[in-house]
Amino acid sequence: MIRKLTHALSVLMVFGLFASSEAAEIKGVDMTLPATERAVSVIQFKAPGDAKRPSTLILHGAGGFDRRFKDYNRYAAAVANAGIDAYLVYYYSGADERTGGRNFQKRFPAWAKLVDDLADHLLAEKDSNGKVGLIGFSNGGILATGAAALDPKVNAAVIYYGTDPWPLGEDVTHYPPLLVLHGDADEVIPVMSGKILADKARALGASVDLVIYPKEEHGFGASIDEPNGADALKRTITFLKIQLAP
Repeated sequence: MIRKLTHALSVLMVFGLFASSEAAEIKGVDMTLPATERAVSVIQFKAPGDAKRPSTLILHGAGGFDRRFKDYNRYAAAVANAGIDAYLVYYYSGADERTGGRNFQKRFPAWAKLVDDLADHLLAEKDSNGKVGLIGFSNGGILATGAAALDPKVNAAVIYYGTDPWPLGEDVTHYPPLLVLHGDADEVIPVMSGKILADKARALGASVDLVIYPKEEHGFGASIDEPNGADALKRTITFLKIQLAP
């Protein structure tokens, strides 16, 4: 009985700390970061405290962030509450926005270079712990694999319903540790694409965690109030805290 009571109190204490952390509202700050092609609009969610810490760049899908602006803001704030500076990255240029991102394959190499420029910039900041990760959703997941493959300074990537970086048009020789999250009912990017990415990354020696959600469709990642979205976010934070530790 005492052991059970002690365990219950421990769970309550952990839950209380977690709830308190979740309750700490982190508001996004609009800013621009430098890249070779152009200055890039981002929304920064800064982790609490002044200690050196890692950063992560969050990459949107074809429709951008704005259709689910509140959801992605809450997602980024949760990552920041875990001690990782989070940046929502608007990698589309004005011309990209006017075409709705339809020039995906043509623009992909430039976007990957842009993401790597931002990662390099964050690594050079005085409050960086020397680690940076990527989180990508759908097209942003494909972009994350491309940027991570091109820049060995990217330490980890989380791929929500993405693929290998086929638009690069070249053989990939390197991946950082990957967390690949996919629904098996996805009709936009079939789950087989996530499995192929995982297999290719493992063949190159990368550490890969592949999580497939039964009956889950495309786009669940930003729904952090739903069970699978919440689980994916929890796994993302755990994965990044391990991979981006100093």
